[in-house]
Amino acid sequence: MFKKHFVKIFLGVLFSTILIYLTLRQIDFRNSLDFIKNTNYFILLAGILIYAFTYILRSIRYYFIILPVKKTRIMENFPYTMLGFFANNIIPLRLGELIRAKITGERLCISRSSVLATIVIERLFDIVMFILFFFTIMIYMSFPEFIKKSFSFLVIIFIICLVVLYMMLINENKALNFLSKIHIPAIMKSLITEFFNKFTSGLVILRTPSVLIKSFITSIVIWVLEALCLLLVAASCGVDISLLGAVFTVIIIGIGAIIPTAPGYLGAFEFMGVTALSILSIDKNAAFVCIALYHFIQLIVIFALGFACVIKAKLSFSDLFKFTRGKGNQ
Repeated sequence: MFKKHFVKIFLGVLFSTILIYLTLRQIDFRNSLDFIKNTNYFILLAGILIYAFTYILRSIRYYFIILPVKKTRIMENFPYTMLGFFANNIIPLRLGELIRAKITGERLCISRSSVLATIVIERLFDIVMFILFFFTIMIYMSFPEFIKKSFSFLVIIFIICLVVLYMMLINENKALNFLSKIHIPAIMKSLITEFFNKFTSGLVILRTPSVLIKSFITSIVIWVLEALCLLLVAASCGVDISLLGAVFTVIIIGIGAIIPTAPGYLGAFEFMGVTALSILSIDKNAAFVCIALYHFIQLIVIFALGFACVIKAKLSFSDLFKFTRGKGNQ
């Protein structure tokens, strides 16, 4: 797996290194150390508990998303949902999503392609939240022009993705007819057609308004709690930000997660977080401590819950790497 993706992994590590350098060169570590010494760990613990709870909500949201494909118990998906986030923190290039699709498909007896489609929908819900919250925040706060342009670009990309997915779903027969006319080897055409059929079956949620509404409401709660977690982390180290400011920062960090970096979004997380808090007029040293603590507790929660799920699912760590190149259960 590493040989196959060497160039991408190298670029990811390179981007992380550059972003870490750009972040740290602005920081006075002696000043930052004072913020760390004065951290209130009781408030920090509350933030940790809230952050851990968001993964239960993510599992509940995924229960709604996958419901049109297969009915499961409401918390049955939690280990597989958690394993995806866990794998993304130890394996580069967001291959954790593929691992999650493979494990979920095998354990729930669903095609991996269908599960992958539901994960795409899940990510689109997150983008919807970013867009919704940002334009809500814009009513009360002013931002630099480049931030507004970046979000306008994100909206365009999102709309294109949503239209493409919806057109795939409602014009499935036309798309299959188009694929049948393409001059490619029969084996390849068969594999593409099979993948398309199974992938579109995972998009059924787009035809189910009640499930869409439940998933949408759950997504709002998830991201509000993510912002509340950051608010508590900031308060624990003496950084004063509003809930709207916390929401804005979480959104910017979320966009930074798109950048291909080393595992755990190292570098992108810190750079985007400190940049966001600086826009909110927070001292860079205080901002760095706040974001570093926020990232640290995220990694701790994900590793703790992820490790527990690896044990519960009876997997070894070598199994996680095997899942990235497994071919079964398409």
